[in-house]
Parts: sequence; C-alpha cells; structure tokens
Amino acid sequence: MTEQISPHGNNIIFQQNGSPFSEQFNDIYFDSKTGYHQNRHVFIDGNKITERLSKLNLTKQELKSYKPFIIAEAGFGTGLNVLLTLQAYQKVLLSFGPLPVEPLTLGPLSSKPLSSKPLSSKPLPSKLLPSKPFFSKQSGQKSNTPNDTNTNDLLASIIFISIEKYPLSKTQLTQSLSIFPELKEFSDQLIAQYPDSSVATHAENSSNEHQLSFFNGKFILKLIFSDAEQALAKISIMNKRQNGKADKGLVDAWYIDGFSPEKNPEMWSEKLFEQIARLSKEQATLSTFTVSGKVRQQLKQVGFRITKQTSNNDKKEITTGVYQQNHQTNLGYQLRSNINKPQQVSIIGGGIASACAAYILTQHGIKVTLYCKDNNIAQGASSNATAALYPLLHQQQDDISLFYQQAFWRAKSLYQKLHDDGYKFCHDWCGLLEVSYKTALEKRQKSFEKINAWPENLIKSINKETASNISGIPLKNGGLFMPNAGWIAPQELVEQLFKAAADTNKLRIETNIDVNKIQHKNDKWQLSTNKGELTANILIICGGAETIKLNIIDQLPLTSVRGQVTSMKTNSQMKNLSTVLCHKGYLTPSNNEQHCIGATFEKNSFDTTTKTQDDEFNLEMLNKCLPELENWTVADIAKSKARLRCMTPDHLPMVGSVPDIDKHKDLYQHLSKDKNWPYNQPAPVIKNLYVMTGFGARGLCSAPLLADILAADLCGTPYPVDNKLLFNLAPNRFVIRDLIRSK
Repeated sequence: MTEQISPHGNNIIFQQNGSPFSEQFNDIYFDSKTGYHQNRHVFIDGNKITERLSKLNLTKQELKSYKPFIIAEAGFGTGLNVLLTLQAYQKVLLSFGPLPVEPLTLGPLSSKPLSSKPLSSKPLPSKLLPSKPFFSKQSGQKSNTPNDTNTNDLLASIIFISIEKYPLSKTQLTQSLSIFPELKEFSDQLIAQYPDSSVATHAENSSNEHQLSFFNGKFILKLIFSDAEQALAKISIMNKRQNGKADKGLVDAWYIDGFSPEKNPEMWSEKLFEQIARLSKEQATLSTFTVSGKVRQQLKQVGFRITKQTSNNDKKEITTGVYQQNHQTNLGYQLRSNINKPQQVSIIGGGIASACAAYILTQHGIKVTLYCKDNNIAQGASSNATAALYPLLHQQQDDISLFYQQAFWRAKSLYQKLHDDGYKFCHDWCGLLEVSYKTALEKRQKSFEKINAWPENLIKSINKETASNISGIPLKNGGLFMPNAGWIAPQELVEQLFKAAADTNKLRIETNIDVNKIQHKNDKWQLSTNKGELTANILIICGGAETIKLNIIDQLPLTSVRGQVTSMKTNSQMKNLSTVLCHKGYLTPSNNEQHCIGATFEKNSFDTTTKTQDDEFNLEMLNKCLPELENWTVADIAKSKARLRCMTPDHLPMVGSVPDIDKHKDLYQHLSKDKNWPYNQPAPVIKNLYVMTGFGARGLCSAPLLADILAADLCGTPYPVDNKLLFNLAPNRFVIRDLIRSK
C-alpha cells in the first residue's frame, strides 16, 4: 500500500489492487471487486440516464428552446460517475449515427476559475450553456452549421455539476482511474483538464469552481471544490414563465455519492436535502448507494418518493427516488397523504379494478382481503364474453388522450406478462379499426393525418382497401387503425389476475359479502354487511357502480350508466373478421363462435335486467353504421347481458384517498375568490379510506395504471405519472374545481 495526502488533508491509501481508500473516513471510493459496474448500476441505471438521453434527440426547432439536461452530484471523488455518464452520452450519440469528429474532442481547456463571484450572481444554466451547440470544424472535415446539422448535433447538451469537499490531487486522480482501462478514452480527457493541486486551494474558497468541456461543448462538467450543502445553497435558479406558470427547478438527476452516512454524517444533513429539493425539477430523479433509514426519511420529508431496489452487485440494495411532492408549489391541495406501508388492506369489489389492485399490491408484499358481493368474482361489467382493449385518443395530445395512451401501454404490458407467466386467458392483439363510416368521421380521419400527433404504432390512418385487408371482410370506408390494440375475454382475465395474486399466499377472497355501510371507529373501519360486522385497518373501494350508494362514497360525483351487450352467433362472413371494429358501437371478432356488439348507454340506471329493445338497438346501430356487413337478426342472438358502468363528470377515473369534503371547503375557501391563492397545506382526507373507481367503459384499459398509483400511495414509492396527471386522477379534484367555480 502507498499513502498520499490530498491538498485538503484527506489521507489516501492505494490498496494492492490500485484502488484508493480514505483513511480520514475509513471508507472506499468505489467497490474494487465489481469495478465500475456497481457505480453504473447505482447512478446511471438508477437514474435511467441512457434511456432518458435517448429521448432527447431533438429537431432543430426543438433544440432552440430546449434547456440542457442537468445532472448534479454530491461527491465527485475520483470522477468515476462523470466518466460513466460520458460513456452513456457517447453511447446515445453513436446510436443516432456516426460521430462527425473524434468521440471526445476537447472543448476550450478551462482549469481556471469561472468567476470569483458567487454562483448566485448569475443563473447557472445561462452561464454554462455552450455558445455553439454544433461540432467545431476539424482538419479535412466539413463544418456543421445550423443549415448543415449532423444528427448528433441534435442531442440535447448536458451540464454536470459535481461537488467535492476533499478533492484528490491530479496525481491521485490519475492513479485512481488507472485501474479502469475500459474508461481510458474518457479518463484521459478528464485528467487533462483537471486543475493542478496549486489551483485546487482551500475548499471554502468560492473561486474553486472549474469548467471542463467534452464533446466540443455538448457536455459541460462544472466542478466545485466545496462543502456540498454550501455549494448548492449558492446556486440560484432562473425561473422563466411559460403559459402563465413559473418553470421551476434546475436539476434533472441527482447522484448522491459521498462517503457512507455512518462514516461521514456531516454531509448527509437535513440542510443538504433541503437544497436538493429546492433545486430539483418536477420528476427529477435521485439515486444513492445507501439504504439508511434516516436518509430515506429525509428524502421523503422534502418531497421525494423513494424505492429501495435490489442490486445484483455486492451492494444488495440501493435507494432511488423521484421528486414528486413539492411542498412549496402553493398547490397544497394537490399533495397526497403519506402513510407507512401497511401489512394488510381490505378491498371491496370483484371486477377488473379490484383484480388489478390485488395483483399489484400482493406483488408489493401487501396482504389483501377481498370482499365480493356476488357468489363468484367477475360477475359485474367484467363478466362480458369479449371486450376491446384500446386507448381513447383525440386529434391533439390533450390531457385525457395522454392519460389513456399511457394507461393502454401499461395495461397491455401487464396483461401480456401475466399470460407469459402461465396465467392464460383468451385474447388477440389483432388491432382495432375506428371505421370512418360518415362524413364527419372522414374529416376527423384527415385531421388525424394532418396533425400527426401520435406515433403509427399507436394509431394511423388507412384507406378502405387496407381496412378490408386488415379486417378480413369487405368494408366501404377506411378509418383509424390501432395496430397494438385487440380484444380480451375479461372474465377469464380477472380470474387469472386473482389467481396470480392468490399464488403469492397474500390474497384471501370472501364472496357473498354485501357491504351496506362503513364507519370509522377506534382507528379501524367497521363494515356492516349481510353477514355481520367486519373490520379493516385500511379500506379500498373498487366496487364500481354498485358502491355509489355506499355512505361516504355517495358524496363523490359518481353516476351509474347501464349498458347492454349482445352476443351474436358467427356466420360465414363474420367468422373471417380479424380485427375489432368500432363505429358508433363496436363489433369483436369471433370468440367461442360468438361476436359481441353494443353497447347501450342509459344514464342513472341500476337495472341489470336484459331488454329485448336493447338487443334490437344494438343490431340496428350496427346495420346502420356498417350496412355492407351481412345483416344479423334477433334470431342470431346467442345471449345478452346488461351491466353497470361507473362514470365521473370529466370521463377520467379516480384513485387515491377519499377527501374530507367539509374540511376542503373550510381550508381552501379563498379559492372561490382567487384560484391562485397560495396553499401549502396538504389535502385533508378521510383516514385510511381509498377509492379506485369511475372507469366508465374503459376499466380494461386504465385499471392497471391506477393500481400502480394506488400502490405508490400505500408504499410511498414513485408515482408512474407526472403531478398534473396525478391530480387529474385525484378524488378531490372535483371539490377543488367546485370551490374555484364558487359552487
């Protein structure tokens, strides 16, 4: 072993394998057993850096207004995480096409301090932006200009802010990185620009700020030798207002890589995490090697949603997080309540919503007791023979379309995984065609083509010849085709979801339990049922329209809509139908020699008896919209079924804690006078009562994503949607809207 002393008194020992060890903190700089792989797993994979950079290949127009992707690191150490980020950036560049110059051409060398002024004197992003976003001209190479731009020029720039209180000397850095020959092309560039020991003076000196440039200014490293909390406190944020709202936050991803909290508790302070929160953009990610309970709690307190992830390296677990609950937005009513992860919950339901909830929650290790009012599961709307799985898409990417797009991909992924895991159910990803059977729909189709808001793997315009070929039957019109959509046997799906949940030994199903009243007593929920009193610690209502009349839930703006579906016997023409057809209603391909058509739409009805006139309506609607098909008659009806849909006023479902409406009205009353009145108080809710309902006719599409949100509510993990969409799905959104409208 050899011992060296850094400029700041941090004694470094180089172990036999060449890796550095801090005597001051009695801790390693990196795990020499796994090389750089552990750091890559924790910081690059933990923040999904490569995946996120891959989405930042911008058009020339987008590049003009797009801000750099900003990474901040507490604990530069040997610079290993910088090198791994450079490697990821290069990988993304190469995936877009060959580099026009050498992969790591130095920009202007700058080992001198940027400024003797504190960082707050100039907003960081504008100061660090490369003056020329295009690769510089090399000998014998064509210069890239805005009119002659290589594909790689359109990848967003990176600003990497790294802070180190005890920096290594250049000699120590060189020796530390010499054990990674795989990263030599990157480490050579870092070492060449790293400040000499004479420049790296006392860490508290504000002039110890150094700018290093890679990829001709596309990747800027801002290296600060200082205490992490103090350095972050000096960084100001330039907030530009867009669409009337401030664009808050600076950092997209955080690497927290100091010595362990046990060895260096001074760094892992409450003030550090407050600064991290202050500088974080909404949805900023964070990763760190420690799973310290204190650190995770501090991150939660400042607004991060935390996950403890397993690791394949010697470090068995790591911590990742997403900044999603900013307490300083003045929109306190959008904040969700935090609880300790429960060991057990109770669900009222029995259909697709409760099946997805039970499946996801048991995957998270939570025990579930399900109370179903019927003698078997999947007897409500989920009992239909066949149902279509597809998203609701408008011509523009509006809020409702963006939700259903995300929900659709999540649903298809979950259902396919379930099937691949051996839980079989009838389905076919045969696509779905929205037939343009009238002039208004032809205009809509042309508008879709012109606006082109959605990728073709989601929806595309096709003519009548293509439509006929895809559907397997002659059609007089083209339409909008969704190639990844299809149909599912929902009753079979629900049964398999519950079976998969039961196979974890964490699900118990109680049938013939009709809950008619709930009340909170002695910190528990008391359930009055047809079989006596039951208790629950945490209660989740997933019962659809049947639970609208349940007390407390009856205060939410939910309505019941009756729908009747008719099953038709297949025939010589219709047996060839090979995709789902949507018109004013829908028509599915054959499943067990039957096609489903429908459905009726009767508001404010709880009647589930079938009606002959509704079958006739379904047939008439099909024959009117698609007269080219061989007409069915009532004699071809195999069976009918009427079930209830649970609807919300804005056609989006809801998931989360049930709001305390009276307390909302009292706490947020000034919203009726000023919709922008600042509130930082979280939304008052009814303790341990959750709802997941309001799916309308689209439970098959949206239930999995809402189950993910419910699991995040209960487990404190990151939400799978952004804050805007999260509030659009919150049960209290209607209370807030009514207050703003002075209702």
